Order: sequence, then structure tokens, then C-alpha cells
Amino acid sequence: MEKNQTFTNMEKENLLHKLDLPSDLKKLSLAELEKLAAEIREKLIKVCKECGGHLASNLGVVELTLALHSVLDSPKDKIIWDVSHQCYIHKMLTGRLDRISTIRQDDGLSGFTKISESEHDAFGTGHASTSLSAGLGMVHAREIRKEKYTVCSVIGDGSLSGGMAFEALNNSEKIKSNFICILNDNNMSISMPVGCMASYITRVRTHPVYNKAKHKFERLFEKIPKIGVPLKRKIERTVERLRDLVLEFKVGVLFEEFGFKYLGPLDGHNLPVVMAALKYAKNYPGPIMIHIITKKGKGHLPAEKNPTQYHGISPQTTKTATKALKTYTQVFGETIMDLAKKDPNIAAITPAMTEGSGLTAFSKKFPDRFFDVGIAEEHAVTFSAGLARANIKPVLAIYSTFLQRGFDQVIHDICLQNLPVIFAVDRAGIVGADGPTHHGIFDYSYLLFIPNLTILAPKDGSELKGMLIWALKQKRAVSIRYPRGSIPEQDGTVNPEIYDKKAELLFSFNNYKTKSYKVLIIAAGSMAWPSFEAANLLKEKNISSSVINLRFIKPLDKELLSKYIKKSEHIFVIEEGSATGGVSSYILKEMYPLNINLSQWHQIAIPDHFVEHGNMASLKKKYFLDQEGIFKFILKNINI
Repeated sequence: MEKNQTFTNMEKENLLHKLDLPSDLKKLSLAELEKLAAEIREKLIKVCKECGGHLASNLGVVELTLALHSVLDSPKDKIIWDVSHQCYIHKMLTGRLDRISTIRQDDGLSGFTKISESEHDAFGTGHASTSLSAGLGMVHAREIRKEKYTVCSVIGDGSLSGGMAFEALNNSEKIKSNFICILNDNNMSISMPVGCMASYITRVRTHPVYNKAKHKFERLFEKIPKIGVPLKRKIERTVERLRDLVLEFKVGVLFEEFGFKYLGPLDGHNLPVVMAALKYAKNYPGPIMIHIITKKGKGHLPAEKNPTQYHGISPQTTKTATKALKTYTQVFGETIMDLAKKDPNIAAITPAMTEGSGLTAFSKKFPDRFFDVGIAEEHAVTFSAGLARANIKPVLAIYSTFLQRGFDQVIHDICLQNLPVIFAVDRAGIVGADGPTHHGIFDYSYLLFIPNLTILAPKDGSELKGMLIWALKQKRAVSIRYPRGSIPEQDGTVNPEIYDKKAELLFSFNNYKTKSYKVLIIAAGSMAWPSFEAANLLKEKNISSSVINLRFIKPLDKELLSKYIKKSEHIFVIEEGSATGGVSSYILKEMYPLNINLSQWHQIAIPDHFVEHGNMASLKKKYFLDQEGIFKFILKNINI
């Protein structure tokens, strides 16, 4: 373990800061492992209060993570976390304890596994339902290369609703050697899991065999002394008896139909039980599924009582009295509620993001018109297409980064058939601490080239509301993309009605008799108000400029754009998305007849790389996506 000068004196006395991790875990007694688990929970709560992050999910896997690193030999053995938002303990145990307080911060540790960060991170993730497929790939690679190591994929019951997980299960029959899968069953995704698979897992979890087996396990492991004997050594002597107990309690489960040996359900907070199951599984000559029952938020009463609220928490800071602004998500949720009261044909769909998409109130008010389809983005898109084909007005609330998974369905099932589905694309743009797996910077690029799709982007909450009202009157597919966070303070100060293909002249300052402009700023959605403020700074320097708020990204308001492009010396397109294939490229293609001089054309966007995690404000500043950055970028490029 790397040394750290920031630990307090009290922390230095803890096992967590004394041990050489993860290797020393194999030397600890049961009492020491339980003490270490308590210290880890204390550290987790402290770190998440300071940095924010996924508290409840990490509290739920403390014993599991300790068991994995006690029985397996990372990094030789491969531990693959699904989603990996529960990897904080894993990071503490694999050489990153001294940096754990930097997690999700600028230049700090990622909040997810990341192969470039540590050799112990066998596979990088941030989206759900990937661990089984990745694990299968590694198992077959091991077989091809005739190597010897263990592959262990961890998947939650929520992630098991994803179709990709079943695609992996469907291919498991080809495995000729050991493959460990751990089903971490806490009866939660971010909120309660939904669907037939969730109901099935619940039936297994609540089967009388679980309590009966749990009682027998407890009696078996009561004989293990807590102090003085390394638990791993004792586990090796009792694993055969555990195997007999587990196999005695047969529950006719789905996984054995896929070729997996099934063990469970087991108490995931009982270290000896989990370690013994892992020890047995490591030597099993084929795919094996260990089903453990855990409690999300374990050991922290507020998180246990409300695991959804504590799934992801913000840093605890001293709040100053400021004007409370609604978020874009709140505006969306309130607007769709109001519209649904007037129109009984409006339905809302979400792939396991009821709270995150602002649909909690809608789900309670209109349960028959609300559909949480679980972690199944492809299904969510095509399901919406089916609703639209049968004369319902579906509004699919989905994060930009998750819509990536439904890309083919957007093309094939909606736009090819010209079906009127509304995409409420939340978290579009930079999202902050969750990093590259969650930044919504690609939706402009992957949606703009699809025929029969109208793309809008509001500058504020009032415009979002107007766009939703307009979109629900159309007989076509419409995407409305909006950012994470609060609406601008200028919300509603300039709010002309939404008309088809009409942009908005948001700012104009001209100090020339010729009515020409030194600078034209074409702003997309979230960049409109920062561009407006940058134009005011240009005005202070007596530089003439105008700002067009596109509103309609596709199709464009060619009339307004042509008028101002022709009389501007420099044109700047500002977009909170990827520079490659984004709004700027689309405008150039569409406005080709104007014979635009490319030397006068400038773009502020995300360069051709993945954006790391960090503070939203600092990331926007880095890419010139705030008013100061836009202002300085313009001055530099007009040689002033």
C-alpha cells in the first residue's frame, strides 16, 4: 500500500491503514476482517460526505469485496464489476487508499473502474449489464492462450434486467473451464427493480430454503474461532461441508438452464459463507453462479432506510443563501405532468431512471401511463415505437449516454417508420464527476444524420416547456436535448413562442453604418445564455456581434442563418457536444450554397477525445464552454 501523509493519527492506528493490501487480507482472522469491514464503512461515509458519490451501493458490498480479495489473487485473477459504481472498497484495497478522498474530483480517482488507473481494474465500466459478456471474453481468451487464472464477474439483480446480460448467459454453454459469476441481489437498482426477472429473483430470495440454509451456515461457522486463526485457512478446511449444505438445498433456478451451477441464495454479509462459496467456486470446472443477498446501504441507518436517496449523494458543503433554481429535469417532470392531465394519450417511459428523469410524480399520478422498463434501453426505444404505432404519444425520458445503447432502434424502429416518439434527452453535455461513461457529448453526432428526426435544444427551462408542448402536437419523431443541473438565472426573460424551424435572434449590437457584424455567435441549446453574456463582454469592447439561439438544430432556420452569416466577418458555433460530426459540421453542410470562407468559421466544442471526470464548472472552463471562455476564444480568433 502506498504511504499517505494525510491520514489522521487515529486513522493510522486502524487496520485499514496498517495492512499491506490486498495480500494481508489472507492472514486475517474473522475478528480482524470484521473490524476491517467496520473501518471501511466508516471511511466510505466520510469520503462520500466530502466528495459525493455512490454511498449505498458501496456500503452493500463491503463483505463481498473483502471476500473477493481474500480468496482471489488480483490482479492475476480478474474481478469484473458491473456498472462499477460499487468499486470504492475495491480501490481502497488495491493501492489507492491514499487517494480515495480524491474520488470523482478534478485529476482524482475515477468513480468507476478504469483500466488505465490500476492493473487491478480488470475491465472499465459505467453502464450496466456488461460484466458477464466481458468475463466470457476473458475466459475464452484464457482458454485460447492456455493460461491459468480466475475470472469473476459481479452483476446486480438490477443489471440482470438488461438484455445484454441474457445474451451473455445464452453463450455460456461454450465455456469449457471455470467462470465465477456473483449475483449481488439487494432487491434494488437505483430504485426498485422491475420486470419478470426481478419477480423471479424475489421468489428465489424469499424461498423458505434461504432461511433454513442461513441457519445451518451460521451453526457451521460458529465453530470457527474469531481470533488468532487466519479465516482463509479455516475456510479451506470447511469448504467441503459448505458445498454439501449448499447443494442439499436445491432451488429450481433459471441459471442452471443456461449451464451454470447455482449456489445460493447466501447471506452476502456473512464473510465465512461468502469466502467458502468463492473457494468452492474457484475450483469448480465450469461456469458457476453464486447468488448472495445483500442490503444496499448496510451499516449506515439513513442509507438502509432510503437506499434510493443515498444511491448517489452530493458533497456536504455549507450552503449560502441563494435563489433556488429548478433543474431542467424538474421542469421536464412538471411540464409532462401538466400536459398529461389534459391529454389522456400521453405516456412516459424510462429505462430504470424514474427519479433521475423527474418522473416520480408522474408515475404516481398516472400509473397506467407510466412504464419503467428496467435497464433495457433498446427495449425502451422500440417499446415507445409500438406505443406510437397504436396512437399513444410516448415520451421517452432517457439520459444522452444511455440513449447510445438504443441507437439502432432509433434508426430502424422509429425514424425509418417515421413514428412520432418524443425523446427527452437528459444529461446532454458535460455531467461532471461521473466522467467519460456518463458525459452526454455524442448525441448531436449520432442523431444528426438520421432522417425523419427533428432535433431541438432549449436555452432554458421556459424554452424546454415550450418545446415539449410543440413536440407533442407533431406527427414526427422529435429529440429534445437538455443539460444536467439548474436552469439559467435568465430563464424566461426572453421567451418567444416555438415555431417550426425557427431560430431566435437573442442578441444584436452593431456599431457600423453598414449593418455588418464583426462576430456572429451561433449557439446550440445550453450554450445560448453563456454566448449572450460573452456578447455583452464584446459590446464593452465596442465589438459588434449578434447571437442566434438555434432552437432547432435540425432542420435549421436557413433564412435567419443566411441573413446573418452573409453580413458577419467571423462566425462562431458553440455547442456542448463532440466537435466531430456535431452542429458546426451540420450547419456547414446545410449552408454550403453560401460558399462560406472557412477561414472565417470557428467552432467551440469538445475535441476528439473522451472527457475525464471533474467539477462541471472547471470542465466547461477547460473547453471554453462558459461565458469567459467563449469571450477569450473569440478575441483570440479575431486577433484582438
